[in-house]
Amino acid sequence: MKKITELELSNAHQEMDLLKFQIQPQFLLNTLNSLHIISKDNRKASEVVSKLSELLKFTLYDSNEALIPLKVELSFLQDYIELEKIRHHEHVNIEYDFSAIENEEIKIAPLLFINFIENAFKHGVNKTRGSSWVMIKIVQDACFLELAISNSKPKKTIQNAVGGKGLSNITRRLQLLYPNKHQITISNQEEVFSVHLKIDLT
Repeated sequence: MKKITELELSNAHQEMDLLKFQIQPQFLLNTLNSLHIISKDNRKASEVVSKLSELLKFTLYDSNEALIPLKVELSFLQDYIELEKIRHHEHVNIEYDFSAIENEEIKIAPLLFINFIENAFKHGVNKTRGSSWVMIKIVQDACFLELAISNSKPKKTIQNAVGGKGLSNITRRLQLLYPNKHQITISNQEEVFSVHLKIDLT
């Protein structure tokens, strides 16, 4: 029985490593594409390079830790969102709120939220020619960590309920990292796609 448990644990760790590996290259490709698009604007180039450097550092090194302080994850997400703000024009409204954090030193698994956020841009903003929006909020107290994200959708487009391979990966990671300690609610309306994730930190 002990050997079976150890084998199952080993397989779970290998699967988590594979899922993280699948997450990172796609994120890096999308980020580099953002840099390519706005590189013609020299006024923004240094800011973009600085943020990209921090993003690469996190995805290549910091995210290799099993657990990281929440503040590190939030800084990574903020850099990504700010890069998306630079990339998009004024017809895209991007808002985020990370102010309701009780303990920014609390340890969490890395790369828990990026696929949900990246998905909002990939399937919402990036496929909409007219006005569009993304709203992101993260809340943390002594017991729970919550992500609420919603985005507008282009008309006459059906967004898959799991958001493609990226969200399937993070959903599987959550099952491995926080078994029976997380809840995901996905709402796929005609004009709005939203995700609410709640993780029990106790």
